Amino acid sequence: MRFLIRSLETEKAGGLRTQERAVESDSLSIGRATDQNIQINDPRIDLQHARLSRSGSELQLTCTPPAQVEINGRLQRSAVLRVGDEISLGPSLIKVVESPVGYDVTLTIERDIRESVAVDDGPLLKFSMSLAEVGWRKRPWAWAGISVSLVLGLVLPWVMVGRGDASIEWLRQSVLPSDMQWTSGALHSAHGNLEVACEACHEQPFRRVRNEQCLDCHATTLHQHVPADHPAAADMTSDRCTTCHVEHDEPSNLVQLDTRICSDCHAEPQSHGAGPKVLPVTDFVSQHPDFQVSLLTAPDWKVTRARLGESEIVEKSNLEFTHAAHLNPKGIKAPQGEVVMECADCHTPTESGTSFKPIEMEQHCGSCHTLGFDPAEPKRTVPHGEPALVMQTLIDHYSRRFLGGYSDTVAAASGAAPPGASLSASARARVLGSAKQRANQVAADIFERRMCADCHTVTRGGSAAEPLWSVAPVKLTQTFMPKAQFDHSAHATGKATCETCHAATDSKVASDVLMPQIKVCRDCHGGEIGTEGGQARIASPCASCHVYHDKQEPLWIPVMKKVIREAVVSQ
Repeated sequence: MRFLIRSLETEKAGGLRTQERAVESDSLSIGRATDQNIQINDPRIDLQHARLSRSGSELQLTCTPPAQVEINGRLQRSAVLRVGDEISLGPSLIKVVESPVGYDVTLTIERDIRESVAVDDGPLLKFSMSLAEVGWRKRPWAWAGISVSLVLGLVLPWVMVGRGDASIEWLRQSVLPSDMQWTSGALHSAHGNLEVACEACHEQPFRRVRNEQCLDCHATTLHQHVPADHPAAADMTSDRCTTCHVEHDEPSNLVQLDTRICSDCHAEPQSHGAGPKVLPVTDFVSQHPDFQVSLLTAPDWKVTRARLGESEIVEKSNLEFTHAAHLNPKGIKAPQGEVVMECADCHTPTESGTSFKPIEMEQHCGSCHTLGFDPAEPKRTVPHGEPALVMQTLIDHYSRRFLGGYSDTVAAASGAAPPGASLSASARARVLGSAKQRANQVAADIFERRMCADCHTVTRGGSAAEPLWSVAPVKLTQTFMPKAQFDHSAHATGKATCETCHAATDSKVASDVLMPQIKVCRDCHGGEIGTEGGQARIASPCASCHVYHDKQEPLWIPVMKKVIREAVVSQ
């Protein structure tokens, strides 16, 4: 980026001094230190106070915690800046103005030296007073404060805890500090019913929580965490629950987000008993293999695992389909006219927004791919089902038409009975034979040239007089990454679209696997720290996408679920 910085300083004598300079850099630093691009020599400003950088097409200001800046009269730690915004920093006023040709960002810095605060200009405040100036010594007051804090915050609650539940409950209800002052933070909402029952987890004050306290409510089998044959299963009986799970934490989160909890083993998985297919992982950015997907494969629909990027993988669903044709920006031909389709026309989110409902032919395809077969009765359709059922529907339909004496051209030319005719048994058999012949002709058209053949793989068998068709069954993969947790609704932000991650508009065959490779996710997500190459990214530790618990095992003892539910309802 190319910055233009214009300095306007009002000197002590009242004169105005101006200066311009250009800075070419990815970002612009602001602070009191001498190495800052914009130096503001004021003790109220931190050495590295804030930084200006580009975020997409926008100018982003980010302060170094705990610093803040006043932007348009409001204190903020970060903001997107636009032309006309004003930033107040000590004696300086920084304005974002229109840039001349050749510059990306132009800033004016107005500073009145007469109002600035310098380190050697005397006291920062016009009036100050110390305890010594009024005859009070600091040390006695400090010891008094410490003593009061110890008595009220430690001794009193400890004594009450020792006297039994009634005493500590009385203290909790009074205005005096109770043992609740000992907590370092609120409980997670999952343990909200234990907020005033410390003894449920803490048997004795100042003793760490034992695994037995957790297992009083949670499932007694430790293999709920991992299957019994997992390399880590042997450690389950010796590890403490609090190795991975924390409480009274801010922000509230029951799972430790430290990547080392996982990378301690996964950095060298084979040394911990893992098979050769388990690749090393230490961080989402620095060392993480590309994603693996689960694919259903015809004809037995077994799940196969394949790693994206390593080879040309295909989804063998037996479906004939092209995303590119359906997402043509010019539209596609439909019974109701030209229609421009979007992803949401077929892909409907679940109620939770985390995934999508299965594709249903009748709901998502039927409005365009109609199953009508007889122009004389356009509302009559064949079922979307087994070929034998389709054939029987056609035979029944044309038998009714031919025996009913319909006078349309097709029926008359195909041997239908004249209107009002009374047929003998032989004549009736001849008419029914003509009806079946007509049904076979229409079936051949439906199965082999249109309708079924548009989306399915169809095979013809039988004889010329008694043709039989078979349609390869279709089964789509519903969850490509079952071993990861992903929330689509959380990613429907900003300018992100389906095409941001899924290259559907270029897909011309249904066998394409449109799941994004890891490099797509790394555009926004960093590792545990959340940076990559000096660029800000969303912090993404292992627990952001992976769960440790075995989804097939319960997290709670079933009877405890009932007890806790009844306790919550009764409150």
